[in-house]
Amino acid sequence: MVKPCIRSMALSGLAVLAVMASSSVAGEEPAPAVKPKPSLGAIEIPAYSYPASVLASDALKRAYAQSLAGPGNGTITPPKDPRLVAKMRSVVNAMFERSLPFVRERYPVEMSQETIAGVEVIRVRPRGGVSSKNRRRILIEVHGGSFMVGWPSVAMLDAIPVASLSGIEVISINYRLYPEATHPAALEDLTAVYREILKTHAARDVGIFGGSAGGVITLQSIPWFKKHGVPLPGAIAPLSCAFQTATGDSAIWNFSGGFAWPGTTLVARGGYFGDDYDRRDVVPEITPEILADYPPTLWLSGTRAPEMSGVVVGHASLLKRGVRSELYMIEGGWHQSYSTAPETPESQDAMRYIASWFDHRLGK
Repeated sequence: MVKPCIRSMALSGLAVLAVMASSSVAGEEPAPAVKPKPSLGAIEIPAYSYPASVLASDALKRAYAQSLAGPGNGTITPPKDPRLVAKMRSVVNAMFERSLPFVRERYPVEMSQETIAGVEVIRVRPRGGVSSKNRRRILIEVHGGSFMVGWPSVAMLDAIPVASLSGIEVISINYRLYPEATHPAALEDLTAVYREILKTHAARDVGIFGGSAGGVITLQSIPWFKKHGVPLPGAIAPLSCAFQTATGDSAIWNFSGGFAWPGTTLVARGGYFGDDYDRRDVVPEITPEILADYPPTLWLSGTRAPEMSGVVVGHASLLKRGVRSELYMIEGGWHQSYSTAPETPESQDAMRYIASWFDHRLGK
């Protein structure tokens, strides 16, 4: 079992980065949590101590308390100083790496590093190799980390459980990150790897998934592939992400699962998508016209995650256009808790579902 002190450090990793990034901007003061003006249909909510969900497991409650205890709110102001970026990547990788012994013990796999189409990847296979049933199928994983950090530890928190439980090989890609690269660099790297895989696999046998920033790239891949004449994959799973974030009812939650006045603490402009972009905007490449072209799609979020409203609306928008869309919710879960709290039954249930979902969708 992962020690509680390690879990606390890992869960608060991105919150620590928020503090580091904020302190790097000379003369910049953190935005105060100003109470918004009343609007049409607004209700007044008095001060109240809001407990963890009574439906959450004790393990999830403990992990949630550790997440809330971290500094900051999980929002990262994108820095450009190479020294700070390097430090952030090192800190995040070390923090989440501490959870990997538990993950590898619970989900036995075999891993190897290589390069595909000029992109560094890690191949993750179930221990003992891929069965004959699954040799024609493959998954591509795009890791999270605010388009700046996350390789390889955050990537492995998703790739290892899914490979082990599904019996399908997962190829996790080390796409180019901000500030060295900007949109559409990640899509170009994903496309290069995907094109190479299509030389040996049918598109219907390929699935793409990722959490947070990796989930956003997964969502973007469908219009990007269509625009560039690339066959669409058999299924995708955008996890802990949406076409829009930090908007709607779930804007009251920050990325650590704490309370935030809507629109006051989660909006960090700039970064991978450019200086004018913030999380409330629809991500680039997504248009209403493209939604009907999506393959079977699995969304995942938590009831205390800032992307939850965007996930619900995105799921409904695909259903409206006849897409086979499914939604998996974690009661009491916060942003990316499905992978960053691997010792909880909620995380383990979610990983089993993701693996089973791809098993039933690929090759159809």
